[in-house]
Amino acid sequence: MKKALSILLILALICVPLAACGGNADTPAPTPAPNNDPETPASNDPPPPPPPGAETRDVTLTMWGGEEDQEMLRIIADNFIAEKLPQIEADAGMHFNLTIEIGVEGEGTLSSTLLTDPQAGADVFAFPDDQLMQLYLGSALQEVLINADAIKSANVQGAVDAASVDGTLYAYPLTADNGYFLYYDSSALTESDVASWDSMMDAAHAAGKQVSFPMGIGWFNIAFFRAAGLDAWLEADGLTTATNINGSGGTDVAQAMLDIAAHPGFISLGGDEAVTGAHDGSIVAFVSGPWDANAAADAWGDNYAATKLPTIDLAGTQTQMGGVLGCKLIGVNAFSEEVGLAMHLAEWVSNFDNQMLRFEMRSQGPSNIQAAGNPAVQANIALAAMAKQAQFSKFFSPGDNFWGNADALGNILADGNPDNTPLQELLDNAAAAMTGG
Repeated sequence: MKKALSILLILALICVPLAACGGNADTPAPTPAPNNDPETPASNDPPPPPPPGAETRDVTLTMWGGEEDQEMLRIIADNFIAEKLPQIEADAGMHFNLTIEIGVEGEGTLSSTLLTDPQAGADVFAFPDDQLMQLYLGSALQEVLINADAIKSANVQGAVDAASVDGTLYAYPLTADNGYFLYYDSSALTESDVASWDSMMDAAHAAGKQVSFPMGIGWFNIAFFRAAGLDAWLEADGLTTATNINGSGGTDVAQAMLDIAAHPGFISLGGDEAVTGAHDGSIVAFVSGPWDANAAADAWGDNYAATKLPTIDLAGTQTQMGGVLGCKLIGVNAFSEEVGLAMHLAEWVSNFDNQMLRFEMRSQGPSNIQAAGNPAVQANIALAAMAKQAQFSKFFSPGDNFWGNADALGNILADGNPDNTPLQELLDNAAAAMTGG
């Protein structure tokens, strides 16, 4: 009966715009933040109360998040009850005596915990994008039925893709800061230098320095192939990799990688080695993600800079590299007895105001387009670079066979193709290994 009422609530509110933020009915709510969400016009007028004699329901929602997010989630939950619940009550014509309980569940272990017993799991939870298919195939994710189009338009495309299955939204984008971009020493390289690999490597070499990219790591080297519209992805079974890196244009990508690897201003290094080089002065630019921001800032001080990935020379044409955009998402448990209210809470957790709160409290990069463009976010050098690269990056979750074989391909090219294998053959062999063929 509770589930039926929840579905009726969804249907009743399907066309109602949603606001943004989340708490416990017994906890005083913090002062509401100003509403900057373009999807929800601000109003000083409180919503009309439900009619006299309206039904009152006691409801408890459970929300899971990491240990480090507990204080933030409590604020968000309390604000939801103070700010959003009255509008939901007015639209539904009933009162909700709502309690929101916050539980600790690490994002990395979310899918394994939830799928053990989805019916005993939280109503709302955070998880990384690479768990989406597991949760979807386990029938644990509720499709987003309220404001799906508004959510899609409010967030960067890569995060929307990461939250979707076959174009249908099954989660709420929350962050878009797990990816990579270029860090550089602005005393050694100019903005013009770092626009392309060719100009950057030439400038570094002229100064007796080098620039770095981890060519032997598949998560990174797919960026070269994405420049040519080639890719690897997960088949519908949620296990098998498909790829077209050996398709038309693939040999141009491989040749571009060989040319870069052969340049004396380039060296293929992993993250720790690149950071060491930045500190000792031998490396003046390297590709990594937000996790290396402090290390780059420590190495270069006032000359610390970052931007999108450079262009590569594809058969004589300078072409922007692609990239990978990893995200955190908010999901709603398909087995929730209060799936309607849970969807409202999930959207609230992931809206503009709360993505900004997450940035302020946890330094995490927003997926919300307006939040990503906020001056405070843009002032964060690493997150601003991630936002620049995000428009050329997208979700990436191939099957297990991809990783080791993509690493091997990248290492062969970084080493200059020592066996002189014809490039088409090299790519065909790698593609066959990635797909299990």
